[in-house]
Amino acid sequence: MVVLRLLLGREQKMPQPPLLLFPTHYLGNLVLGLPWVLRVLARDPRAVAVFDAAFVPLLAMLPELRGRALHYPREELARDRGFHARLRAYLGFLGQLRQYRGHCLIDLEGERYSGALARLSGCRRRIGPVAKRSRWFYSESLKLDYEAHRFNAFGEILGGYAAGETPASELDFQVSPELAAKVELPLAGDSAGRPLAVIHAGASVAYKRWPRKHFASLARGLHGAGCRIAWIGAGKPDAEIVAEIAKEIGEVSTINLCDRMSLPELVAVLRRASVFIGCDSGPMHLAAACGAPVVALFGPSRESIWAPLGAGATVLRGTQPCAAECDAWHCPNDYHCLTSLTPEMVLDQALPNVM
Repeated sequence: MVVLRLLLGREQKMPQPPLLLFPTHYLGNLVLGLPWVLRVLARDPRAVAVFDAAFVPLLAMLPELRGRALHYPREELARDRGFHARLRAYLGFLGQLRQYRGHCLIDLEGERYSGALARLSGCRRRIGPVAKRSRWFYSESLKLDYEAHRFNAFGEILGGYAAGETPASELDFQVSPELAAKVELPLAGDSAGRPLAVIHAGASVAYKRWPRKHFASLARGLHGAGCRIAWIGAGKPDAEIVAEIAKEIGEVSTINLCDRMSLPELVAVLRRASVFIGCDSGPMHLAAACGAPVVALFGPSRESIWAPLGAGATVLRGTQPCAAECDAWHCPNDYHCLTSLTPEMVLDQALPNVM
């Protein structure tokens, strides 16, 4: 009887298993937070994580996540799906989430929709970042240091669940031989033996985008140095940017992979890259997490928060500084902090990786 009481007392003192709420739709945020999530899952076999269903193919490349994840059905909740279909999808997901109401829920980003999910989860202990109305959603609101790198903030909110030495930012995506062979097909050709420069000319917002004429000049320089060039991206804006650059450099043969790859295929290409060049974006962070040498082109973005991580990553800026009144959305100088970054400066940084 005494032994039973001791065992029950010890069980009651065990920390609650964590339920990591991380259904971000931003690829960059996902990549920056994943090393911390994987650490928590490795430490506690009871831990579960929630991700956006759109990232299922990418997450399947990490064996540590198998059987440990729930998938937020964002696409099924789109307005064009109809009210009743959306309601069924939401309630179905909520039913899965509430199976873990005995866990300690940690909302890694604190968006309004994820805060609502936290409140409806049934978890008594709910931790999230301080934000407007966060007291409605969480039993504990934490003030995080968002002036430091976002990678650190993800570790900070996990507290003791992720305590210890900082995890490596690189992710061990498993690329099957079949997948590697599949991506080699579009990369093959007369220049198959040359170093591969992967370029992402797009970004989620206009102020992050380097001028297209600069990308055209850079492509000519890389081609002249003996590189083969592959353009990546997704969506109509990226596709239009690549098409315009291709017209300007018609004499230069490049490989257009924009809007033609799944996320696993993109990982396989990035693992093959001699260098990745691109603006502040999700693919930039993914390239760094894949171990590719990264040359990141920054304008108003703060590298102290959003720089690509890893020993092979470099941030470049132009020669013109920002004005005192500048911010991301308002610039009296037409973002010359980015536009004054010349193709020659980028080429000088990129070429040592491919020579």
